[in-house]
Amino acid sequence: MSAGKRGGNRLLLLAASVAATFAVNAAGLFAGITIVLPHLFYLPIVLAAYWFPRRGIVASLAIAVGYLAMTLPVAGGDIGLIVSALSRAAVFIAIGAAISFLSLRLGEQEERYRGIFGNSEAGMFIVALAETVPRIEEANYVGATLLGATAGALIGEPMSRFFADPGTWDEIRSDNAVYGYETALRRTDGTAVQVFLSAGRLPGERVVLTLIDITARKNAENALREANAKLNMMGRLTRNDLMAAVSTLLSRIAGGIREFDDPAFLRYLNSLDEDARFVQRRAEITRDYQDLGLRPPGWQPLQKTIQEVRSCLLLPGVSVRPWVERLEVYADPMLDRVFSNLIENAARHGKSVSQVVITYQIRDDGLLVYVEDDGVGIPEPKKEEIFEYSAGGGGGLGLFFVREILSITGMTIAETGTPGEGARFEIHVPPDGYRIV
Repeated sequence: MSAGKRGGNRLLLLAASVAATFAVNAAGLFAGITIVLPHLFYLPIVLAAYWFPRRGIVASLAIAVGYLAMTLPVAGGDIGLIVSALSRAAVFIAIGAAISFLSLRLGEQEERYRGIFGNSEAGMFIVALAETVPRIEEANYVGATLLGATAGALIGEPMSRFFADPGTWDEIRSDNAVYGYETALRRTDGTAVQVFLSAGRLPGERVVLTLIDITARKNAENALREANAKLNMMGRLTRNDLMAAVSTLLSRIAGGIREFDDPAFLRYLNSLDEDARFVQRRAEITRDYQDLGLRPPGWQPLQKTIQEVRSCLLLPGVSVRPWVERLEVYADPMLDRVFSNLIENAARHGKSVSQVVITYQIRDDGLLVYVEDDGVGIPEPKKEEIFEYSAGGGGGLGLFFVREILSITGMTIAETGTPGEGARFEIHVPPDGYRIV
């Protein structure tokens, strides 16, 4: 029904109730009834104030004046009847004003709700749970488009029919609130769409669903993952060919060293052997980091990660002591390579290292994870150089990849130790990149 037609019907009903109320009260006055029948005026006053809140006070004032005009001439000199009529007229006006105000507030809230519901960029549904089969009561334009239908056509449809996995709806229905739930929906034409779903309970056995279409993002992620997998495969094949070629070259150099005895030629062969082994080491390092960024980051318990790393390393005479219980960081799955590299470097290059201690400190700008040893430390000019990639072999690749792994989730690393007293690596974790569990 259109708003104009609905308003016309309400106006006719209001006019009929006013006329009937005045007629009944006029008959009552002639019959001497002045107490009970005036209460009937509350009906048209409430209807006028609720249906037409901006004119509710005027309508209640008009009814009150009409009531007085009808009652006072009959009252004669009866002071009690006059006071009663005036008091009742004042109550009519007060009730009309109160209901008009409340109706206006209710209308504003409903308009706000309609604006949010109708203009939201997310698909929104209100589902009734009281029935045997939960059905859609309301759907906004975005939600209807998401399911490949119109909002009107979805009213009364079972919500569960649109979930690709029938068990998903039962899982959502059993919780009072659901946030960031990733699932698949089935459109009316049978095609699948990936969404982030949130759900919350409403009064009257209803639930509001909010759906955000992430199909394009998921497709892009899958395409990127496939591209990375193919690039890694190509890198693996290229590296295997390179390793095979280097092994053949080293074998031929070794044969030349055994066959020739000219000192100058042997020095040349030895330099070739050193260069070939450098290429071999670089290829081996890239093999260790071929999956960098291939899998999505996640929350990782730091204490467990370091303990697993420690159990896999051969570190005679070096004690590794992690003090990071209950700390989890959001990092690439290759986080273990970070601590493996830092601990191995301490044992290999620290010379006098007897212990490596891992601790953390919470700060206003995030969190710092400290990896400290008691070795010889790192000279000031080398503190930044150790993280740089050097094509000529001046720097290692290990710490370069450590920085790359950490940077995937916004972490940084720096060396801040005192030369002669030990190395101290500080890993800065952003505020949203750690949690204490």
